Formats: sequence, structure tokens, C-alpha cells
Amino acid sequence: MATKRSVAANNLANKPALPKALGRPGLSWLFALAAFVCISACGGARNQAENQAVEGKKAEGSDLSAMPKPAEAEKEKAREVLELLDKASGENGSDSINAMAADAETAAPGKISPLQGAAGNLDSKGVNNAVFEYTPFSEAEIGEVAKNPLTLDDCIRIALSKNITLRLAKSELLRAEVTHAGTYGKFLPTFTLQGGQENTMQKRPFDALAPTDPTRLNFNNNFLVGQMQQILPTGTVLSFVGDLRRDFNSPDQFGIRPTRTENLAYSVSLTQPLLRGGWATVTRSAINLAQYDRKMQEKQLSSTKLATMYSVKQAYYNVLLQRELIKVNQAAIQQDSTLVKASESMVQAKVATRRDVLSAQIRLAEDRAELIRAETEYQLALDALKEIIGLPIEVPIELTEADLRFSPLALDEDTLIELAVKNNPSTHSAEVAVDRARLSLKVARNALLPQLDLTVLHSGQLDTQLDPDRGLHKDLWTTGLQASINLSYPFLNREAAANAENAQIAVSQQQDRLVDLQRQIVLGVRSIIRSAHSTVEELNALQGTIAAAEEKVEFATAMFRLGRASNLDIIDAQEALFKAQNQYVSKLVDYHTQLALLESLTGQPLMQ
Repeated sequence: MATKRSVAANNLANKPALPKALGRPGLSWLFALAAFVCISACGGARNQAENQAVEGKKAEGSDLSAMPKPAEAEKEKAREVLELLDKASGENGSDSINAMAADAETAAPGKISPLQGAAGNLDSKGVNNAVFEYTPFSEAEIGEVAKNPLTLDDCIRIALSKNITLRLAKSELLRAEVTHAGTYGKFLPTFTLQGGQENTMQKRPFDALAPTDPTRLNFNNNFLVGQMQQILPTGTVLSFVGDLRRDFNSPDQFGIRPTRTENLAYSVSLTQPLLRGGWATVTRSAINLAQYDRKMQEKQLSSTKLATMYSVKQAYYNVLLQRELIKVNQAAIQQDSTLVKASESMVQAKVATRRDVLSAQIRLAEDRAELIRAETEYQLALDALKEIIGLPIEVPIELTEADLRFSPLALDEDTLIELAVKNNPSTHSAEVAVDRARLSLKVARNALLPQLDLTVLHSGQLDTQLDPDRGLHKDLWTTGLQASINLSYPFLNREAAANAENAQIAVSQQQDRLVDLQRQIVLGVRSIIRSAHSTVEELNALQGTIAAAEEKVEFATAMFRLGRASNLDIIDAQEALFKAQNQYVSKLVDYHTQLALLESLTGQPLMQ
């Protein structure tokens, strides 16, 4: 709105001279009575004022017959001015603003207590679902819903499906789940299998002195080695190794048969760490750390969901605010146009000056510029809403014709603080971070312990020599059992000591972050509650300001009719009215935004 201008009251001596027909004492009394009747009649919202207006009109009708009549031309001008000013006085604000004040008065007549009533919704659906009960729209549903004006629920459900930040949070949770599932592979058995065949042939030169020596030697060596290793949740390492070999060797001397041998060896070992790296805490640490990461991502997703819903509500209310401001400015332009016409008629009737017309025209130009700015802000608010809910910016959208309604909500500070600390996903994530840091500390301290391992080994070997021609089969079987304890201690392991110190510091940091986060949540809830109470009081005060500004417009209009005031008085009164109406809408949107922020902190719906 334009800056309020200070206008000095005009003196009666500076007023243009009234026509002779209007200068008679009886007719002056009639105009004074008409002004009183106009002031009383324009307060139509109050029954007492309506009764006074009816009585005044009756008195006016009874006195008209006794008053002298002006000339026909002047009478016609006066009738035109009265019709224009009556029209202007009846359009002193947007209907939606008056509806808001009426709703608030109906909900809580008189002064509204900030601890009475329940907060009204902005549309027919409102925020009547629990915070986590919104079902995201599918792509097909989004395409159908976007064709029609959107409600607040529609915007939230679209955002839960297409908001980029929320989709990234879902992807991070999916990654954490995959990582957590992969850590269990540590306790699955691993198998390795290796085999080979080696064939060697040697040719020797022919020796005439030893014609019976072979001139060719053949060596065939085959092997197959398999290994299985299993790690148990207690840190025990179970290993099994099998080795199978077959060798065929031709002799290098004549008359000796080729040799065939088979060798089968196996070993089974069990190693149990007793100090460093032993038992479930350390062995399962990778799984538990990944599980903590997954839980933190789950809480982060919930927090992002709440933040997204708050952002949608904030952007939605801002669109409604800009739309209401457009209505207020359109009403102002309509009144300015009417005032310009009325001022021109008053100039022709010689009861106003050219300055009044110029003042009304300046005011009209200023309000037109203000309307252009409000329409631009409205388009920017729509773009911001589309950005948050994830729709393409170039896609046109509209919102339902929802009236901003106001009735105060009972806010119990202790209950809301308890809910915020208990339900807020950020505190849950911080608590999981503390547990994760404590586990990391245990693992880091375990690395400072000596290495003490108990190992039990059982092995066996079977050697077989084959002579198919003679039918010889010789076996040699050997087995053994071995148990050992291995002890080692890395002296001056500064790296492990530093890791343990850093882990201890990390625990303290996470604990401090949790305490600080809880304090910030408490402060945030207290601040919102106080701001909400203050906003309720301001809304109550603005209702009175709007009523007083309407009466001021009516009085200034009546005085302008009588020629006892310039239209600057009307402009000043209208500017005060529009300013109060704009403040009322802004404060109403601010009140709903504060409640939406409180919902995001407590994780509970507040508006029913």
C-alpha cells in the first residue's frame, strides 16, 4: 500500500461558497441530519446502528416536505454524488476480510482468548489427517488432480511423491538398508576351489652305448585344492582345507615301471580370539554400525517428510495471502475509481475543488501500481509452491477458493514440549547417533587389548602308491591334533590409542548435540506458542482497527457530502482501512504458519 499521507483539516473559511439554494439555514440543518443518518446507516454490522439508521431515514423523510427544494440541475448533481458516495462507502474492503472477522466474532464474540476454541482449517479438507497418514499420489493421480484447483491435502500428497529433497532422503535410506543387509555376508561361509594339470615330456638324445635307455620321459601331475572358511558371531574362525594330488612319473632307467602316486591331505582349524577382536560386540560391530546408520536414515526421512509438509503448508498459505491481497487491492481500485467520479461530480456541483479530483486520481494510480505488484507476488508464490511440491514450473495450477478462517487454538505448553521432545525425529536420530558412537568407542578400546588367540588344528594325510600291472596298492595314513595359544601385544601403538581417544570425544560430542537439540526444540516450541498467542491478540486488535477504520471512512464520506471535508480525508481513512485489512490477512497467514511449524516439531496434527 502507498505510504500514509498526512492531510491537514480544511477550515470552513477555505471552503467554496455554497449556492444560494443550499445556503438557507433549514436546508443546512437537513444536510447535517443526513450526515448523521449516513454515519449511522453505514454501521450495518451492528443492530443498534441499524435501528438508528432506520429511525434517521424516517425522520429525514418527514422533514423533506418542510425544507426548501434546490434548483433541478443542482438537485441532479447532488443525487449523483450521493449515489456514487453510497456505492463507495459500501465497498470499503474485500468480502473475504469481512468474512474472516465475522467468523472470528462468531467463534468467540468480543475479545478472543488465545486459550479457547480450536483452529479452523483453510479448506474443506483441512489438516485432518495424522502427520504420517498422507498417502502419496501416483503419477496418474497427479495428472488428474493437477487439472483441477488444488487443496492443501492435494499439495501435500503430490509433494510426498515428487519433492526432490524427500526423494533423495528415500534414496539414502535405501542405500543404508542395502549396506546393512550386506554386512551379514560376513557370517556366510566362503569357498575357494583351485585345480590344475601339468604334463611334462622330456626327450633325450640316443646313446649308442646304452641302446636300451629310454629316450622319452613323461610326467603328469594333477591337483585340486578346496578351502572353506566360516566366521561365527563369537569371532571364531572355522577353516577347512582339502588337497588332492595325483602324479604319474615314467622312470629314467630301462626296466623300471612308471610310478603312480595319490596324495590326499586335509586340515580343520578353529581359532577363537579371547581378547582383541573376540566375542560378539566386536565381531558384530559392522552389522550394528550399519543398523544404526539405517535407523538414522529412517529418522532423517521422517524429519524430511515433516519439513516438506511444513514447507508445502507455508507456500500454500503464502499463495492464499497473495490472493487475498489482490482482492483487497482490487477493492481499493474500485473505491478509488468511484471516488474520482464523485470528486468530479462535486467539482461540477461547485462543492469541491480540482485538487480533490487530482488527489483521487493520484491515489488511483498508486493503488493500480500496488495491484500489479500484488499480482506479480502471487505468480511468484505459485512458482514457489510448484517448486516445493515437485510439479514442473511451466505447468499452470490453481488453488481452491478457500477462505482464510480464524479461531484460536488451545496450546498447552508443557504437553507440546513433551510431544516435541518425544516424537521429533531429529531427537531420535541424535539418540541413535549417541548409541553408535558408544559402540565405536568399544571397538576402538578393544584394539588396545593384547592379541590372545586359542587355535585347535586337526590334520590328516593319506599317501597311496599304485602299480596297476602288479596290483600293488600301498597306503600310508597319518593324522595329528594340535592346540596352541598365541599371545602378542603391540607396545607403543599410538594409532590405536588415538582412535580410542577420538572415539571418546565423539561420544561426548554426540551427547552434547542431543542435549543442544532438545534445548533448541524446547525453545522453538515456547517461541511458537508465545508468537501464536501474540498473533491472536494482534488479530483481535486488528478487528477493532478495521471496524474503527470503516467508521472513519463512513464519517469522512458523510462530511465530504456536506462539503465540510475534502476527499483527502476519505483517502486517509481508506488507506488506514486497507492497511489494517492487509495486516489482518498477513497475521492470519502467520498464525496458520506457526501452527504448521509446531506440527513439524511435535509430529502431531494440531488443526482439526
